[in-house]
Order: sequence, then structure tokens, then C-alpha cells
Amino acid sequence: MNKSIFAALFFSLINATLFAQYFQQEVNYKINVQLNDTGHTLDGFIEIEYINNSPDDLNYLMFHLWPNAYKNNQTAFAKQQLENKNTDFWFSKKEDQGYIDKLNFRVDGANVQWALDSVNIDIAKVNLTQSLKPKEKITITTPFFVKIPKTFSRLGHEGQSYQITQWFPKPAVYDKNGWNAMPYLDQGEFYSEYGSFDVKITLPKNYVVGATGYLQNEPEQQWIDSIAEKTASLNEMQLRQNLNPVSDTTLKTLQYKIDNVHDFAWFADKRYRILKSEIELPESKRKVITYAMFTHVEAKLWKDAMKYINQGVLAYSKWVGEYPYNICTAVQGALSAGGGMEYPTITIIGKAGSARALETVIVHEVGHNWFQGILGSNERVHPWMDEGINSFYEQRYIQEYYPDEMLIGKDKGINRFLNVETFKADEFLKLVYEAVAGYRAAQPLGKHSEIYTSNNFGVIVYGKGGWATEYLQSYFGVEVFDAAMQQYFNEYKFKHPQPEDLKRILEATSGKNLDWFFNTLLNTNEDANYKIASIKKQDDTNFNVRIKNKGETHYPISAGTYNFKENRYETQTWLDGF
Repeated sequence: MNKSIFAALFFSLINATLFAQYFQQEVNYKINVQLNDTGHTLDGFIEIEYINNSPDDLNYLMFHLWPNAYKNNQTAFAKQQLENKNTDFWFSKKEDQGYIDKLNFRVDGANVQWALDSVNIDIAKVNLTQSLKPKEKITITTPFFVKIPKTFSRLGHEGQSYQITQWFPKPAVYDKNGWNAMPYLDQGEFYSEYGSFDVKITLPKNYVVGATGYLQNEPEQQWIDSIAEKTASLNEMQLRQNLNPVSDTTLKTLQYKIDNVHDFAWFADKRYRILKSEIELPESKRKVITYAMFTHVEAKLWKDAMKYINQGVLAYSKWVGEYPYNICTAVQGALSAGGGMEYPTITIIGKAGSARALETVIVHEVGHNWFQGILGSNERVHPWMDEGINSFYEQRYIQEYYPDEMLIGKDKGINRFLNVETFKADEFLKLVYEAVAGYRAAQPLGKHSEIYTSNNFGVIVYGKGGWATEYLQSYFGVEVFDAAMQQYFNEYKFKHPQPEDLKRILEATSGKNLDWFFNTLLNTNEDANYKIASIKKQDDTNFNVRIKNKGETHYPISAGTYNFKENRYETQTWLDGF
């Protein structure tokens, strides 16, 4: 047999074998829950269909009970908050803390033994009475009761404004590495199984609710549409009026359904104004309904929120892959874990301070519908695959819509004082990372999220992660990079891609060896150290430039001519590392 043919067949067989080893569990939920807005509690019942698509017999399931993160000062969340010099929860009153209890796990109707983890009380092990074999499924049920904490992180309430996230008993991911049971952390996000949700929420009639998925109640939909019509007619003064209605004594039950998501979140506030819009996706021409829900707080900024949501959905659909859902919502609410937090089809946004900051954070969080909503990487272990790549697309959005916007507005005095007169707005994170690296405080990009210092989590994961992705785009060229990322999206949507999966697709599409990126750039702080060794003039327009590598890394480099007067490259070419 011809050697080249043999090699092609061999590697095809290897790839097919590796792909065949991939498996993914399926978890489908039915949840009924009622909000008590005087005691700030949830009373619920959950039914979980768990399908074992792994090749293994499972004798137990690991569960996340994340509301228990707010139960006392011994949880991983409480300790991380203290390490990051945030003492609000550490010194909080008992009545402001939270927990989950009244659990009684049953499997296919039979009682089973279960226990909290000995170290992390927001993790539980549920033992099965008989092994769950490959391709078999079971039904797990339990009542549950949640004391909603004051908003110290993501799950919480601020008065009678509710942010209901990470709130129900949830099976951990079981993959080729085994069980991925993890305690709740403020710095560090999530990893969950895909499936369907059918959720019924009971609460006082005058609450406006934004949630993952599609509302099934037509009268409620008509009411929401009427609020949107009224909101659209209000002037800025009326939008900023503080409404504080008393809760209705009549209750309503809302139902939401959705498939192919890995989480469900909902937000409720009696003061919400609503804006509604509709966009058409560029390829399929499918319609997506978009909403913004907000209170009087920063209402003057939120009046333009629909533009930000719509442009974000359209930009990511064009660059990465078409948005697969028919709804996308941004809500304003109390939040202590960063400026915003993403959930499938819905994102919560905290105080922004300015119109540009609000636009940036909305686009960033809407973008998380792709990274990590649709491409479900393990955010706790590989945060750069989520925050880093998404930060690149956020900055690409800024370049697309505001190409000439400067780093610090129009204040020439401050720009000159800080020596950032020539820097554009999208270069901020790169500058911050370079400052941290200069002080020898940087950590490698490929670390687990909880390993970073609080400052480095933002600077490295978001900043360097975004810059590193931009590095790849420049090296490949925009057309090849977009083709690679679209292939990644199409192959791994609604799945759990690992770094090696992304590497395989990037290399196959670009024809480049990316060991320098996935081995060196991700796992070390080693920088490129290329120098111009000599320049020899050949004639008036041509020069012979010799470049020397004085370091240990083999990163590709860009070489060309730069017009300092006009602040742009005249010519630019990429050289593979050597």
C-alpha cells in the first residue's frame, strides 16, 4: 500500500476512534416552584430524567446544591470571598444568608441514601439501589426549599427584586474525566449537562418575570407586550420614576419550556419596564424576539438597550454561528459577581455607569450564549475558552461599531498625561495585561479559575485571553479564522468541547501547527523575544531585514512597515515561529 494512503487511513481511523469515545449525558427537568416574597423563600419540587450515554455503569450520581454556598463561613464561596478581600458575606447577618433543604431524593419512586460531601456542603452524593447501565435512564425526584440570600453574588434578592440562579438540585457533569462535582464559587463559573426544561413558577400576579426559555401563558405574554408598548411611549423623566408597588394578593403560575440548554435562571421584579424588538437572522431569516427589562435605576441608559442586544446577536451570528433560539433577553438587577452574568437566552446586568459601559457588558453577556451557552466548555477548568474567547469577540464588536473611539474619550489632557493618546478603546485589556506582566505578577492563561488572584482573573483570563485569541485571528487572517470558529461552532454546539477539540479544528482549518499556543502560550508566562539583528538597504524602497530569536518560545511573529505619522501599518506579513 502507498505510504501516504496508509498514513491517511491510519489517522482517519484514529480520529474516528477518538470521536467515538466522546459521550454526553442528557438531563431533562420538570420543576414546580413558588416564591414567598415576604420570607424570601422558594418551595419547589423537581423531577429529573437522567439518561446515561456513557460507556460506564453508574452506582451513584453527584449533585450540586449551590444555595448551600451561602449557609455559613465554612463554604468554598465564603472562604474565596475572604481571600479576595470581600468581607460582606463573611460578616453578614444569619437572616441574610441562604441554604437549600427539605430534600428527599427518590429514584424511580424508591427511597435512596444520599449524603452531603464532607468538605463542601453544596455538593451531595446520591447512591443508586442498582447500577445505571449504558443507555438506561432513571427518574430522580425531590422536594426542595431555598432560603434566598441577600445578593452577595449571583443567587439573591435585594428587597423584592429577585435573581434566581443556581437555585435547584442539579446533577454534576459526568464525562471522560469522571464526575465534575464542584462547589459554588464567585470567581469561577460552571459546567452543566444539556437537556430540556419545563418550569412552572408561582408568584404574586404583579411581578414581571424574565426567564430562560419560552413563556407558555398567552395572557401573560399579552400583559408583557402591553408593558412594552407603554414603556416605548415614556419619556426619560417618566422612565426614571421610582415605582414600588405592593405585591398583589392574587397569585399566578407561569410556565417556561426550552430544549438544548444546560441551565435555567429567572428574574422577577414588580418595577420592570420592558422594551421589545425583533431581528431577522442573516442566513436562515428566522425571527428572534429580544427584550430588555429594567427599573428606574439607570433607565436613561437602558432606553437604548435594544440596539445593543440586537447588534450583539447579529454580530455573533455572523462571526461564529447562527443563534439557535428564538428569544434573547437582558435584565437589570442586583449583582455582585462582576458587571453581568449569562444564562441561556437571558443575561443579568448590574450597574453600568455609562452608555458605552452598558453596551459593552450587554454585548459581552449576550455573547456568552455562544461561549459557554451553546459551546459548553468547562468554565471552572478552562475559563479562557469562555471568558477569553468571548472577550475577543466583545472587542471585535467595539472595532466594528466604534473603530475610531479612543481609550479615554475626548479628554486630550488625561490622554497625554497617561501617555495613551494613540490607544483605541479596544486596546485597554492588552495595556492592563502588559502592566501586570511588567511587575512579574502574571499567571499562565491555562489555569483553573480558582487559582488566579482576584486581579489576575480579570486581567489574565479576560485580557490576555482576548488578546491571545486576537493573536490567532491576525496570524490566520480574518477569513480563515472565521471559517475555523464556525467549524468549531457547528461541530460542538450543545456539547462539551475541550482545548484539544478546539486545537484540532483550528489546525485542520488553518493548516498551522499550534503547539506554540496550546502548550506554551497557555501554560507558561514566556513571551516572544525576537529582535531585529540587522537591516541592510538594497535600494531606495527595499531592505533586507534579519530577525533573530533570543528567547525560548517559537511564537509566530508579524513583520512589516509602520507609518507612525498616520498610526497604521503600511505593510504586514506573518512569519511562522523559529
